[in-house]
Amino acid sequence: MSDGQVWGMMLDSIAAEIDRWVLRSMHRRMPASFREIGRGEPSFDEVLAETAVDERRTAPDSVYAPGARDVWLRAGDEAIHSRVRVRLSPDPAAPLLIFHHGFSEMPPHNSWQRIFRRPPPFPLSTVFIQAPFHDHWREPFREAFRSVRRVYQTFAGSLRIMELVQRQFEANGAAYTVLAGVSWGGVTSLLYAGQFGGVRAVAPMLSSPNLAQVIRDGAALVGEELPTNAAQLDDLLDFTPRCGFDASRVFSLLGQTDYFFSPDRHAAGYAIAPVIIPSAHIFTLYGVRPLRDHVYGVLEWAEGHPLPDG
Repeated sequence: MSDGQVWGMMLDSIAAEIDRWVLRSMHRRMPASFREIGRGEPSFDEVLAETAVDERRTAPDSVYAPGARDVWLRAGDEAIHSRVRVRLSPDPAAPLLIFHHGFSEMPPHNSWQRIFRRPPPFPLSTVFIQAPFHDHWREPFREAFRSVRRVYQTFAGSLRIMELVQRQFEANGAAYTVLAGVSWGGVTSLLYAGQFGGVRAVAPMLSSPNLAQVIRDGAALVGEELPTNAAQLDDLLDFTPRCGFDASRVFSLLGQTDYFFSPDRHAAGYAIAPVIIPSAHIFTLYGVRPLRDHVYGVLEWAEGHPLPDG
């Protein structure tokens, strides 16, 4: 075995151990209230139905402009803050890529700005969606995992912002929309495609819709027995049944040594086998070349494959 191979194996081992350490840490930071999973949880549909962009504080056309923009949502009587970052193509007919970050990614736009640190080699507008409860590094755990309802609220807020962005860009001439996201953002992208459709392709990376499995894996790492059975947790947090979308338009990517979304536990959730890269989860959010190559490949595919209705 060459020195390079030995060094590569050492890096893979370190990267996998970092994944386990981060997942262990994330699980321990979940509020105790999240573990009080009961039968009185609202459905995702109920939470989505009560969530809307607050147009009194966020003009709909404000998301169609370059730069960072605050976006305010209403969920019942609660005001919820979020944000978008827009890189607008000079060509109004350029396709739109909506990108969503991972849970507790700090800064939230880290992977997005790394992937698109240089302009793409073709006309493209890209919009970064920041999930609710991601204004501060403590907030994702303190708020988004306060309860199952709060998890739903985090996803629902992102979906409503994505809906607004797609509507505004396509009304202004964007030829079509593609979705991409990493980790939690991949789940969000799949949920959007399943809920609303109308996109040419979806690229969930280092991700799968089965968030329940990630929760179970985190609990196992810290030796915790969750206060609910597997079937109930799947009913609440395995979003696979909600992500029904044309499988030929889903281009998933998983990391071979990713402990969060291991191919062994998550690849079977996709109708078409994911692309597998020799990488772990956290390292790939910083060494983003495989993600960039994947997104650009999906965009090239989407250019030649319009939706059946045009």
